[in-house]
Amino acid sequence: MADPYIDQYETIAYGKFAVGQILALVVGLDSDADSFIKTAAARLLSDTEAMWTALSKVGSLEVVTYTAQESAAVLANSRQTLRRLVAYAESRVNGDAIVRDILNGETLSVTLRRRPVKLAAALEHALAAIKKHAASLPEHAQWTQDVTAAHNALADLNGSVRQARTDRRSMTPEVEVARNTWMRRYAATKLIIRGILEPLGKADMMPEIFDDLAEVHRAQGVRDEEAPEAPPA
Repeated sequence: MADPYIDQYETIAYGKFAVGQILALVVGLDSDADSFIKTAAARLLSDTEAMWTALSKVGSLEVVTYTAQESAAVLANSRQTLRRLVAYAESRVNGDAIVRDILNGETLSVTLRRRPVKLAAALEHALAAIKKHAASLPEHAQWTQDVTAAHNALADLNGSVRQARTDRRSMTPEVEVARNTWMRRYAATKLIIRGILEPLGKADMMPEIFDDLAEVHRAQGVRDEEAPEAPPA
C-alpha cells in the first residue's frame, strides 16, 4: 500500500524517484518481465506528470518541493559545509571521536542524505559538537560561524516551505482526483515490483525503489514533520 500520509506535493518526489529506480534497478533482473516492468514504470510516470499538471494550476511548485534554484543552493551549501567540517575534524588529534560527535554516531553519507528538516537538526548537533571540542579545534570560531550561517539559511528555507504547504493545503477537486489516482497507481506499482523481486529473493530492495519505505529518504522534496491527518480519499 501507499503511505496515506504522502501529501499532494510529495507524490511528485516519490513518483519520479520510484520510476528512476525501477528502470535502474529492476529492469534486467527478469528479462521475461522487462516489458511489463517498463509499462508499469511508464504508467506511474504518466500519473505523476498528471499530478504535476494539476498542482501547477494551483501555483508554482518550486517552493513547496525544494526545487527552486535558491532552495537547491541552500541545500548544497548545508551539505558542503558539513562535509568540510568533517574533513577538518578528521585531521585533528582524536579526530574520529570528534567526527562521531559531529555526526551523532551516523556516517557522513547517511547524514548528507537526510531530508532538509533533519539536515538542519544535524547542523544544530554539529554546532554543539564544535563547542564541546573547541579545545581540539583551533578554528572553532570560524567553523561556528560557517555552520551557524548554513543552519540558519536552511531553517529559514524549511520554514518557507512549511508555510507554503500550509497555505496550499486545501486541494482543488482536480488535485484531489489526481492524487487519488496517483495513490492507487503507486500502491499497485509496489505490488507489481514486489511480485518481481520476491521470487528472486530481492524483496529487501523495496525501500531502495520506493522512498516512502526507506528510513533515510533520498527523494527530494519530502518532509520530516509528523504526519498530518490524511487528506480525504
